[in-house]
Amino acid sequence: MDAFAPEFVRTTWVELELEDVFGPPPQWIDRAGDLVTDGDVNWSTPEFTKDGTFYHAVPPGRYPVYAGTDRYDLSDTGGPPRYYVNTLFMPLVPLLPADRLADAQWDDEGYDDGPYFRDYACLWSVGAERATLPHWGNKSEAILRIERSLLSEEALSRRGNWTDDLVDPASGANVLSFPVWDNTLRGFEARDADDEILALLFVVWSP
Repeated sequence: MDAFAPEFVRTTWVELELEDVFGPPPQWIDRAGDLVTDGDVNWSTPEFTKDGTFYHAVPPGRYPVYAGTDRYDLSDTGGPPRYYVNTLFMPLVPLLPADRLADAQWDDEGYDDGPYFRDYACLWSVGAERATLPHWGNKSEAILRIERSLLSEEALSRRGNWTDDLVDPASGANVLSFPVWDNTLRGFEARDADDEILALLFVVWSP
C-alpha cells in the first residue's frame, strides 16, 4: 500500500469530487506512522471533544496512517510559510488491494455539522483519548507535551511535523497528532458490498 497510497488518495479525491469543496488534493502524502487502536477512532482537537465529535467503529489493531500536507504562504500577513496537515488516509485491511478500495462505497454520514479544528488535531482511539484526560482547563501533561511539540516555530516550518505518543502502555494505544489549519472536518468510511469497513479518509476544509 505504501507505494500506491499517494496516488490512490489523489484518485479518490477526484472520484469523490472533493476539489469543489476542499480545493486540490494535498501537495505531499507521506507515511506518518501506525495507529494502535483499542476501540472506536476519531480525529479531533482535544479541547473540542467535549462538544461532541464523530467516532468510527474500527476493530482493535495496528493500522498505517498517511498524512497529506500543504505549504501555506503567509507572506501577505507578514508571516513565514507554514506546513499544515489537511488529509489523513488510514487503510484498515492488511494488504488491501487497490481495486477493492476502488470499488468501495465512500460515506460521510454524520459530518453534516463539523466537527471543528483549531491549531492541531489528534488521531486516537477511545482508550488513548481517555488516557490523556483532561483535555481542557487543567490539561494533562500528555496534551501539553503534544501542544508544545506541534505548535513550535520549528515544527510549523517543516514537513513531517507530526508526533507519535504512546499514552496507554497496557494496550499499546498511541496518539498521532498533526498541526492543522483552523477549520472544519469531514470523514469518509470506505465499505465493501458486505458492509465491511476498509479505510478511513479525513479531510480538513482548505483555507
